[in-house]
Amino acid sequence: MNRKPLLASALLLTAAAANAQINFPRLPVIVPLGRSQPAPPPAVAPGMMGSPSALQADLVVKSGSDTVYFPPRGDALQPNATATLAAQARWLLANPFVIVQLEGHGDSNDSRDYALAIGDKRASAVRDFLVLQGVAPQRIAILSWGKERPGSVRVGSTFVAAGPRVVTKVVGVQPPVPQYPLPPAQ
Repeated sequence: MNRKPLLASALLLTAAAANAQINFPRLPVIVPLGRSQPAPPPAVAPGMMGSPSALQADLVVKSGSDTVYFPPRGDALQPNATATLAAQARWLLANPFVIVQLEGHGDSNDSRDYALAIGDKRASAVRDFLVLQGVAPQRIAILSWGKERPGSVRVGSTFVAAGPRVVTKVVGVQPPVPQYPLPPAQ
């Protein structure tokens, strides 16, 4: 038996099959209606969420820190600050009933007025970042301490002055707002 014609016909069939187009029916595209955001987590009663101090501790544990530092005389977010703030934003989105206050601090070498102004600008930069990450602006309050509350950081066995920074403080829990209109009270 001659194998050449058999091999040639097998190659022709393979080439024809490779060039053939199979027309599959078009499937409908399903587009979700409504909001593009994921559904909010189930409502939890504010009393069950814990005290502000317990929520503050949870924020620190899950986001790594409640403080972001700035260079002296600067109000631009540094890469390590954005990483911390992204983790804080994830925590705030997972806890939609928490209200926070951003406390901006100036440097001890700044004048009083400049320290208050730059503390406000730093806190505003942090708020803008959190809002861009999806946190509702109504949940964020801003306060500038200027240089009135110098902090300290422990380095080894000594404490050194904390520089320009913004501290995220949990100040309370707001009750959930229903997504639908409530019937009139009778």
